[in-house]
Amino acid sequence: MQLAVFVVDGVADFGLSAVLEAFDMADALRADMERPPAEWIVHTVSLGSSAQSSRGHIIPTTPLSELSGQPIDTMIVPAVNVLGAAALVDLVSDAVNGPVLDRIRGAHADGVHLAAACTGTYFLAEAGVLDGSPATTSWWLGPNFRNRYPRVHLDETRILCHGNQVTTAGAVLSHLDLALSLVHRTSPDLAERASRFLAHGNRTGQWQYVIPEVMARGNPLIAAFERWVREHISDQFLIATAARELGVTERSLQRAVRADLAMSPKDFADDIRLERAVYLLRSTTLTVDAIASQVGYLSGGALRALIRRRRGLSVTEIRGTRAVR
Repeated sequence: MQLAVFVVDGVADFGLSAVLEAFDMADALRADMERPPAEWIVHTVSLGSSAQSSRGHIIPTTPLSELSGQPIDTMIVPAVNVLGAAALVDLVSDAVNGPVLDRIRGAHADGVHLAAACTGTYFLAEAGVLDGSPATTSWWLGPNFRNRYPRVHLDETRILCHGNQVTTAGAVLSHLDLALSLVHRTSPDLAERASRFLAHGNRTGQWQYVIPEVMARGNPLIAAFERWVREHISDQFLIATAARELGVTERSLQRAVRADLAMSPKDFADDIRLERAVYLLRSTTLTVDAIASQVGYLSGGALRALIRRRRGLSVTEIRGTRAVR
């Protein structure tokens, strides 16, 4: 199995290391298996003979042009260390990265399985290889990604997303999920063993990490709505009331939230309430009824039902994990 890890200047050190370590671990564990899968030959590649990481480390690489005699099965694009969406768009659309996008398109046309995590997903999207495919990215990039790449079927709540000849993953730690999922395609047993050696937990989605106020930042109306909801979080309000007090029609609010966040204003308000409720469940001994009252629900039963419906968890499961302090 020939694997190319395609790096550019500014590659995130952790993401690159996570991918390489996961495949090193999987290869090391092959020897313990009765019927091991084929080994992975991992090439760290770029357009030249080296790249510089975001921390300033020089990474020796094999020029992609020198791999012409070794057909690549899978190509992974790790993240670049750019946090802001606008700066990331500037980076991937810059003429200097045109050859990078051309290489990605060429690999896709040749039948190579493409994979990327976190900000690396923007390179695949900019190259057009995610068009028509389900995909995910870092949760805070969702609104920008959705608006720039409307042909991609984005679901930023997911940690992993498998499409046609492409695999994408969410925020930085998801590089490990991405690498293990690629091992799983060849050997589920080996992926499970590697996961245990890496003490890799079962993370089913990005929802637990989402910060609603960050999601709202890119649109002034949504940001104002997010602040309004927090100010009225213990009230049972109508979306029409929020829209009126924000000086817009309910339809305008619905349209803005749907376009940027792919959800309704009511669902976004529920997420804001749930963020607060989950924090209280993890950090206090308040009863579920008391917490429900603080976040605008009539009963603990209503809150339990919402948590189960929106998060797929029980109150007991949420209380079993501590809040970050």
